[in-house]
Amino acid sequence: MEYFSIIKDADIFDNPSLEPVEYKVRLTAKGTVFDGEGKVALLSNGEHSLFPGGGVDEGETFEQAFIRECKEEIGCDIKVVSSIGKAKQFRAKNQTVYDVDFFVGRVVGEKGMPTTTETGELACSLSWLSEKEVLEILEEQIAHIRADDYPAHFNCRTHLVVFKKYLESKA
Repeated sequence: MEYFSIIKDADIFDNPSLEPVEYKVRLTAKGTVFDGEGKVALLSNGEHSLFPGGGVDEGETFEQAFIRECKEEIGCDIKVVSSIGKAKQFRAKNQTVYDVDFFVGRVVGEKGMPTTTETGELACSLSWLSEKEVLEILEEQIAHIRADDYPAHFNCRTHLVVFKKYLESKA
């Protein structure tokens, strides 16, 4: 399996955590979702913005997880249009490797309300933005990630790389 992005602590931090002997694996599905007007769903917690998605539950495929996560996080039924590819994040600090499948999805039917009950997700706001606006936000936020927001250092970088990969693929 070829990965378009592989990122480790040493790629980000001046004093990276030591690589563990063994990593736990966290399967994750995320992606870029478009509405009928070509706007992109972007979730923001006030500090950084990311695409919808999350963990793959036991018995789910990556695609099924992405569809479920979109319903929960952005309140939309979606159709998976294509795969963008796979990324890996080796997070030494929490001894977990995130194996992430990224997709392109399109909203099917009307936009609804998020159904999540997770506190962190409830605090997020949802925006529908142009591709240009999304790219600008993803690029600009890298310089403003709090030093202690360990997951954001990985996710913000990976989401930027995947969005650029998507934009290149359609050019």
